[in-house]
Amino acid sequence: METICTPGKRFTLKQIFKDHWEGFLALYPTLVTWYVAFNVWKVMNCREPDGLGFATFACPIHQEETCQVPHSCKSRFCSVCAKTQTDRWLTHIHHLFPRCTDFHVTFTVPSQFRTLLFEKRSLLNAVFAAGAETLLSFSKERGFLPAITGVLHTFGSDLKRHVHTHFILSAGGLKLDGKAERFTRFQQRQQRNPKATPRKVRVLTENPQWVSHSLFPHKMLQKRYPALLIVSLKQHIRKNLQSAQPDPDLQVFSDPAVMQAFFDDLRKEYRNGFFVHITEERQELTQTAAYIGRYARRPPLSEVRIKDYTGEFVTYEFKDYRNHGSKVLHTLRTVDFIKNLVQHIPPHYFNVIRHYGLLASRVKSLYKSLTDSLLGTLPDSPPAKTKTWRERQTEHRGVDPLRCRICNQTMTFVSIHCLTPITLIKQRFQSTYP
Repeated sequence: METICTPGKRFTLKQIFKDHWEGFLALYPTLVTWYVAFNVWKVMNCREPDGLGFATFACPIHQEETCQVPHSCKSRFCSVCAKTQTDRWLTHIHHLFPRCTDFHVTFTVPSQFRTLLFEKRSLLNAVFAAGAETLLSFSKERGFLPAITGVLHTFGSDLKRHVHTHFILSAGGLKLDGKAERFTRFQQRQQRNPKATPRKVRVLTENPQWVSHSLFPHKMLQKRYPALLIVSLKQHIRKNLQSAQPDPDLQVFSDPAVMQAFFDDLRKEYRNGFFVHITEERQELTQTAAYIGRYARRPPLSEVRIKDYTGEFVTYEFKDYRNHGSKVLHTLRTVDFIKNLVQHIPPHYFNVIRHYGLLASRVKSLYKSLTDSLLGTLPDSPPAKTKTWRERQTEHRGVDPLRCRICNQTMTFVSIHCLTPITLIKQRFQSTYP
């Protein structure tokens, strides 16, 4: 069925979910986990007084003058909350990252892994680990420890399954007390002794130095990444099989011959490595961070790309990279559109943004002070401070919502109204869905 786009009209994911979520549950009950249902419920009830509740503010002098501030869901799957979440993350990463130039590196996985990674989400940790180790191992061989921030995307522009990781990589790092063993030599040593471990190197903190580095060979990344990804996947699969409750779907890999054959066939098919892309050295961190963070804190699809919604069908726009990135309109049944969307909701507490090297949680405070003393001022202007709800509403309405209309006094907090605590709602979904 061909639909006609309605110019100037905006269709929201919240409305689409409200109209068809129950129908989707009836049609695809086995595809919904508790964290998927919980996220969709939060989106549908975002800023709904009867759902997530509201806070009441009142004038200290004129008690009858009140303002009810509805609670937001703060879900990364919510288009309304996403803008604020993204702005906060951009400000955070700008202050966290060393004040230097950077690279944007993208690692993908072959199509043979997509079903496995979507069915067994814990294996996505292996994708993160392989990409980070590829960049860290090469940097350590050159005698420095870089700053790395990684973001996982599980979708393409067309909403289909497309697992890939984006990394912001600093063009250099703090000097180490030596150079790490070359990756190929360590592999040879590990073949002779399976218990062999990499030789340790550490950052020089007493007399710190910043080492600039602008060459990360594409061919090296393309060859090293598949090797590390396969090793990482094997480790995660073995760990699962050795756990107290192994996944029955992974039991096939308990046979070493099956494990070996599966990955050997993959190596033969991808002799030139998996697809890896690295940009030229960039001067402005904001450019890279804004691009990769856009969908880390937002839904997989921006609402401006929804061109028509008839109730039964949704038409959205995407870039067809097989056709030189030209924009294409695609129409789906609404329940199938929802299906394509919710498959990209990450598991609860799964971190789609991770930091490595100088930004690793246990050392970032120490290394931050060292890099600040060595690198000085920012190379570009930091993002503006994220606006509060009050500031956004004042800008939108032209009137401060928390100012008393009678005496112009600032209203003060009075109470919170919430029909059901969010923790109890979460527990309800956990008990209802697998």
